[in-house]
Amino acid sequence: MGASDKLDAVVTELYGVDPGEFVTTREEHAARARERGEKNLAAEIRKLRKPTTAAALVNRLARQHPDEVSALAELGDRLRAAHRELAGDRLRELTRERTDRVRALVERAETPASGALGESVRREVAATLEAAVGDADAARAVADGCLTSALSPSDVFEAAWLPVESPPPRSRPKRTKPTPKSSPDTRDTAERPAAREPERGRTPTKTRQDDDRAAAERQRREAEVRARRARDEARKELRAAEREETKARRRTERARAALEKAEDEVRRHAR
Repeated sequence: MGASDKLDAVVTELYGVDPGEFVTTREEHAARARERGEKNLAAEIRKLRKPTTAAALVNRLARQHPDEVSALAELGDRLRAAHRELAGDRLRELTRERTDRVRALVERAETPASGALGESVRREVAATLEAAVGDADAARAVADGCLTSALSPSDVFEAAWLPVESPPPRSRPKRTKPTPKSSPDTRDTAERPAAREPERGRTPTKTRQDDDRAAAERQRREAEVRARRARDEARKELRAAEREETKARRRTERARAALEKAEDEVRRHAR
């Protein structure tokens, strides 16, 4: 097993233990690596951060309820499809499903071992699970069960972001004047069409102002959606860069281990 594989195995084990045992277990692995002469591996192990309470609870959920945690990613795919299609009813239905699934998992996190969660921890656990719904990279990180801290949801599925149409103006019943009695003085007035009384509270100017406000609101919502999408893309690029950095660090570790082994071989044959 290479140094990278050994580090992966340690990571998988460490982030599955109780937070109270994390530091002790980490130091035991680092000590064993040093005893084997793997100083660089020992140094990498000692760099591993202890997870926060919320992260540890999510890591445990990923191990104890992998199917339910993995289902969050599939729900995210359906939400993204509904969002692209601006399917308001479907989006609201899936948003309720997200709320129900996240609530159920948060309740599962409250086991006899962990006890009742504080409100701040509950919010962090819920936010991390919602992040798994909102972002594919976050979903993989949650499913891996090796988080060190809580995640933040991307909030790309809020039904309120959907463009809305302004409601048509409410029609008002026409008011008619009573028909006057016929008389020489009033006959012409009765036969003449009655002047229409203007609708109160709904003048043409008022209607145009409402339409302008509705159009401005639609533009604001659409601009917000674009801005949030740009933010989410930037977040994905950052996570991808961080993964590449981790891979590069592991490749460096493997190359260093190979070099040390080769130098040992050179010294052994040079004796």
